[in-house]
Amino acid sequence: MKHRLRQLLICSILLMAGLAIQAQDTARTGRPRYDSQGSGSDTGRRRWDGDTSRRRPGDTTRRRGMGMGMASLFADSAKMTSSDYQLQIENTYVILNNVENKSELPIAVELVAIKLQDSDSVLSVLKDNVLNNSRALNLRNLQVFRTLLQNIQLDLREHRQLLDSAENKLNRLRASLKPLAGDTVLRQLMRDSALRQQFAPQLKDMREAFRGSTRALRESLVRVNSLQTHTSANAITTSKLLEKVNNLLNTSAARIFGKEYNYLWEKDTVNVSSSARSSFGKAYEGEKKALNYYFKDSGNKRLFLLLIGVLFFIWIFRSIRTLRRRDALGAISDLDFVYLPSGYIVSSFITMFAIAPLFDLHAPSAYIESMQFLLIVILTIICWKKWPRRLFLYWIAMVVLYICFSFTHHIVDPGFGQRLWLILLNGLSILFGVLFLSRMKEHLPLKGFLRYVIILHNVMNVLSILCNLWGRFSLAQIFGNAAIFSFTQAIGLAVFSKICIEAILLQIVASRVKRGVQSRIDYQPVLDSFRRPVLFLVVILWLIVFTTNLNIYTVVLNGLIDILQADRNIGNATFTIGGILLFFLIIWIAHLLQKYVGYFFGDAGLDEEISNKGQRSRLLIARLVLLCLGYLLAVAASGVPVDKITIVLGALGVGIGLGLQNIVNNFVSGIILIFDRPLQIGDVVEIGDKSGKVREIGLRSSTLLTPNGAEVIIPNGDILSQQIVNWTLSNNQQRLDMELTVSGSNDMETVSTAVKKAIQHSKHVFENREPQVLFTKVHENGFDLKAYFWCKDVARSEEAMSEILLLLHKRLNEVNIHIE
Repeated sequence: MKHRLRQLLICSILLMAGLAIQAQDTARTGRPRYDSQGSGSDTGRRRWDGDTSRRRPGDTTRRRGMGMGMASLFADSAKMTSSDYQLQIENTYVILNNVENKSELPIAVELVAIKLQDSDSVLSVLKDNVLNNSRALNLRNLQVFRTLLQNIQLDLREHRQLLDSAENKLNRLRASLKPLAGDTVLRQLMRDSALRQQFAPQLKDMREAFRGSTRALRESLVRVNSLQTHTSANAITTSKLLEKVNNLLNTSAARIFGKEYNYLWEKDTVNVSSSARSSFGKAYEGEKKALNYYFKDSGNKRLFLLLIGVLFFIWIFRSIRTLRRRDALGAISDLDFVYLPSGYIVSSFITMFAIAPLFDLHAPSAYIESMQFLLIVILTIICWKKWPRRLFLYWIAMVVLYICFSFTHHIVDPGFGQRLWLILLNGLSILFGVLFLSRMKEHLPLKGFLRYVIILHNVMNVLSILCNLWGRFSLAQIFGNAAIFSFTQAIGLAVFSKICIEAILLQIVASRVKRGVQSRIDYQPVLDSFRRPVLFLVVILWLIVFTTNLNIYTVVLNGLIDILQADRNIGNATFTIGGILLFFLIIWIAHLLQKYVGYFFGDAGLDEEISNKGQRSRLLIARLVLLCLGYLLAVAASGVPVDKITIVLGALGVGIGLGLQNIVNNFVSGIILIFDRPLQIGDVVEIGDKSGKVREIGLRSSTLLTPNGAEVIIPNGDILSQQIVNWTLSNNQQRLDMELTVSGSNDMETVSTAVKKAIQHSKHVFENREPQVLFTKVHENGFDLKAYFWCKDVARSEEAMSEILLLLHKRLNEVNIHIE
């Protein structure tokens, strides 16, 4: 019994163990999978429930391997692959290469280094003269030094801005390297020996790129910081020297009005020692070096000036070539040409040297004098055969006096003989100035301006003589030099103004010849309008040279700038006098250009010349664009705030609503006429009870030229509000009819043929359209008929009717047909 119980117990244990094993296998292969959050997946359950039928009952190894593979596939691992490391190495290499390439300093920075070296040498010379040799410096030396120091100061500010920009760029490059030092991927790569060995070539290139980029960046930063320090040092030195020079100028200005030497009739008791003479020589050498630096530094301005001369030459040359190609040089033979077209090369140089002061308003007097000397040389060449012999000789005398006065700048210790020499030069200058004035009346333009300048020239020479007699030799030098320089500059500017007017006239004639226009016009009103802006330019140029030679240009310019740029207040509105003057100046120029822009293209506005209506319409649009741009530019240049303009426009809107409707209506209608073009300049139109040819389309009104010569001005609003009959909108043809009564033949075919042939012989009849003859009544020995034909030009319809009537009378009489 016990044996059976033992066997039953053993069997129960084995059975329980087998059930447990079966339960574990079922749980491993058949229960649902769970995601990482512990939620069951119905899709996974269905997939595994369907796949259990495919498994072999004893394939436990396959089941175990598949379970482990799925676990590794869906495991959350941050392990990086080789491609990730390779990508990070490539990105790092790109950053390093970019830093190395952009660390190279631009050429502008190297030019700064060169300019700083030049300024060092000049500042050392100026420092030596201003601090150690100030007693030997005259007013001219100090003016040159101040101008040069101001230019150096401006250059140093530009250098500072350029260097600061370069430093900021380098700092941004250095900041782009900082993230590389904390990159975890690169650190992990460097810690793993297997990975280091795998990417050894790439890591080597990356190390070399890192060394090269950091070295280039470091060197560029050191270079820029060094140049910044150098610039700051020069800026401090320049400021100190400029302050010292300004103080010396203030004291020198007071000194030259005082008595420097004894009266001329007194014995000269002033003796200059050898050391003082060496000091004067040292000051002269300093001025010479300063001028050399200025000429070297302002080369770009002279290149721009040369470019203007070349453009002027090309402009004149093209006009002359147009006339030569069409054998039309005779068209300018009876016009008032003196310097063109024969001297167009020399005229280009005169233009270039005459306007030179405008391109450097802060140039030293020696630069202005050099440009003026070149102007005098070229002027002498062009006037050799253009002026009368006596007038030219007087001019040569003034040129010689100009050269002699130039040497008086270098008189260090004026003795009795040198002071007498200066008085002699003043006397000769007065004499030849009067002689030149008496001979120039018929040969030079701007006679009123030249008369004023020559009288001023004589007065200043008299003042120079008086100052010399009273021992104020420096003041006598200034007056004498300013007088002769103002005289020669005025003559050169007068010739320059004549060349400008002749260039404009040559352009007008050449454009008309190019368009095939043969009619003669009166150019004088157009040229008179251009003389005003040319005279304004001449006066500005002369004042620049005159005040420069008087050594008051900087003072006058600064005073004008202070006056013109000072803020003025009227209520809440703020404005400047300079802004207002600039506003009206730009508007004046815009109106001048829009009024005469057509003349540069050969369009004189005559009705006989209206052959290309499209070109006239384009010119009209160009005038409108010029006018609009001029007003916009004037508003922008005046500095008026936009909010103030809005207030003005609002007030203007109220005014328009109250009483300016018609003006605005006409203005808007004018714009519509210009762009919609229901009629164009040259069209033959009928507007209401007015008919004629459109002569002008303006912004407010348009002008019709009637057949009897009257000019009818019609507001643009009235034009658009009425029916317009345009005879020439698409073509110039017009059908005309003529009623006739003929006798002498009863054959309708013979009469019709004779009438048609007679009409076709007229030059005004359009050939492609045969005339028509319609009989309206039959007589015993003739007919009443109407003849219809097309005239080529509607503007010549009456002329065509007259000519055809004569042709009919002549041709019909030849075949015994008479017009009753």
